Amino acid sequence: MGAQKARQPMKAFAVAEQGAQPAHLDIDIPEPDPGEVRVRVTAASVNGFDLAVAAGWMAGFFEHRYPVVLGREFAGVVDAVGEGVSGLGVGDRVLGVVAKPFLREGAFAEYTTAFADGGLIKAPDDLTDSEAASLAHTGSTALAILAAIGDPVGKTVLVVGATGGVGTILVQLAAAAGAVVIATGRTIDGRDLLTELGAAHAVDYARLAASVREIAPHGVDVAVHLKGDPGEFAELVKDGGTLISPVLFSPDMFPDQERLTAVPIAGYPTTESLERLTGLTGSGDLRIIVDREHAFDEIAQAFGAYGHETLGNIVIRIW
Repeated sequence: MGAQKARQPMKAFAVAEQGAQPAHLDIDIPEPDPGEVRVRVTAASVNGFDLAVAAGWMAGFFEHRYPVVLGREFAGVVDAVGEGVSGLGVGDRVLGVVAKPFLREGAFAEYTTAFADGGLIKAPDDLTDSEAASLAHTGSTALAILAAIGDPVGKTVLVVGATGGVGTILVQLAAAAGAVVIATGRTIDGRDLLTELGAAHAVDYARLAASVREIAPHGVDVAVHLKGDPGEFAELVKDGGTLISPVLFSPDMFPDQERLTAVPIAGYPTTESLERLTGLTGSGDLRIIVDREHAFDEIAQAFGAYGHETLGNIVIRIW
């Protein structure tokens, strides 16, 4: 119990006030509220959500309590335990997500706080810190997409933006569940990786429409929008099909709403979902792909590299 390091400064990558650009700041180490633990962060993964917060795009969806520390998913070691927490103790190695109803604490900091129930679990020994930091948010998002697909057996599922953190997990989960996965990659290496992960077809994004029409002339059953403009490929979904996106936050943001079922999703973790994901990594049925690691003072470069022909996750090493 207790929070001995509170009121001491820590390094964080944060937005100081509305409209400000994210920067390295010295801010107070947070104390865990009841039901929370504080974690000494060892590694954190870069996600599209982080870039959206940095750009100010999430102001209409989340309360911002400045300074807002960026970063959502992480791995680290429990440093302090709030009231009412059981099952986790100081010194436990964990992985998790900062998933609060407001934005303030984040993973791009020396310390963060997270809900003990549903927000994080003990990290298995078979995952490195970088792998553990690349699983909770991305994996929870992939599981939410898989649930939105419904019964995947025999369905043709187009995954656009498949070489990122969410996409590489989703391709594996959907293929293993019986879907015929068409996944996009810009590079030969990316397409080779997608095939290794279970995609029935790995196609060049630059030839997306022509390639998909050759494979599924009557259209795909489901398209998953992880990157790009969905208006460019919504027409590849058959009438009555489904368009799923963790990037678009409401159905009115989707194209072809009269013809397609629009499903915006958010990947909020639960203890059960995190345990399911770590069970799959432990059995060898799920690979976590880490493209590269950056030092804490290289977060700006990592943001610039995000989505530019990277394969899997970009990880920031904090300690």
